[in-house]
Amino acid sequence: MERDEDYVKNKIGAGHTAQNYFDNLRFGEARKIYPNDSGVWLFRDFILPGFPERAIISLKEGQTDLFEIPDWLKKETGMQNLYIKMEGQSPSESFKDRGIPVAISDALRLQQDYPALGIKGISCASTGDTSAAAAVYSAYVRDKLRCLVLVPYQKISDPQLFQAMAHGAEVKAINHPKGFDGCMQLIQKFTARHPELVLVNSKNDMRVVGQETIALEILQDLGWQAPDWIAIPVGNAGNIAALLNSLLRAKEFGIIDKLPGIVGAQTLSADTLVRWAESGFIKYEPGEYKDTVASAMNINDPVSFPRVKKLYAQFNIKFYSSDEKEILKTWARFTRAGANICPQSAVALNAVLKAREGVIKEKDLVVSISTASAIKFAEAGIRHHKTGRPEDFANSYEIVDGNLEALEKSLAD
Repeated sequence: MERDEDYVKNKIGAGHTAQNYFDNLRFGEARKIYPNDSGVWLFRDFILPGFPERAIISLKEGQTDLFEIPDWLKKETGMQNLYIKMEGQSPSESFKDRGIPVAISDALRLQQDYPALGIKGISCASTGDTSAAAAVYSAYVRDKLRCLVLVPYQKISDPQLFQAMAHGAEVKAINHPKGFDGCMQLIQKFTARHPELVLVNSKNDMRVVGQETIALEILQDLGWQAPDWIAIPVGNAGNIAALLNSLLRAKEFGIIDKLPGIVGAQTLSADTLVRWAESGFIKYEPGEYKDTVASAMNINDPVSFPRVKKLYAQFNIKFYSSDEKEILKTWARFTRAGANICPQSAVALNAVLKAREGVIKEKDLVVSISTASAIKFAEAGIRHHKTGRPEDFANSYEIVDGNLEALEKSLAD
């Protein structure tokens, strides 16, 4: 997305001046002014210069924790400086709460400024997190916008489906052999015919612009120090595209003095970008649909791939895939350390563990992005802990008779 960079520099400055500008919005007196208590909108003068405040919708998204893994896990993994960015702490419990409020705010702007367009609502295809975020934010302005979501039938978790239904979205479960990719193709055809329902998937530039703030917030969390590596799960590729673009702009503005390395993570079931990287970044060949526990990233033809293709060469970027056993084991391994993360986040963390074998050094500063909370995928987690093996960190329960002796005996065994 093109911006007036001279305007931005005049507004926020560069280098330490820009850092201080954002620190005041987040930590200073300016935080009290709406919408500076949002981890997205406090960066509005950088990501969307001149965007009208009257159209902004904010539910205090962002400003999520940077979780430092405990000492015992540092020893276990051989990583002394591994942090997890906990995006599951946002209003709909996922990182989508960075892009969706910007896309919906822009739909409100279009509705206000260009009534002839006849904007009536927003729409999306989703593997679960986009639909949840779209439902939550459109619910807040349901007097102005309706919300239509398409999800692959029986291919998203029940808690994610509940979120879309509970917050009042019009939910259509699409029975298509390609799963999400089929939904995405359908919603693009539908919105081409019905532009009054603005598409808020990552084909929408405003969605990606909002997601750029995750990079800025990570840098701010670290005192404007660029980490050595950022690991990120890759589904529809909007988040990694936003990450790369935001980091490049941060360096151009002197906000950081180096670019971090990037670890892109995919499931073995949907590993299109992994195979693209293995081909020397030449062959882009979307695979066929296969089930995975990391259902929210089960996308074989990511719509933001063209953005990634334009940006990747400016980074030291590595891609890794994880199979189902690795995902479940890594998920259980890190949740047992107190990290409330989803299986997609485990894919990124497992990629970090693989990169530790020759790419990432023990003392490297690494931030792995957790895209959602564990609760959204409770059924899969419960199934693993009930039926999995202790060596895969499964932790089942034991039925005990309701008396003191039985309880004592169960603890002694």
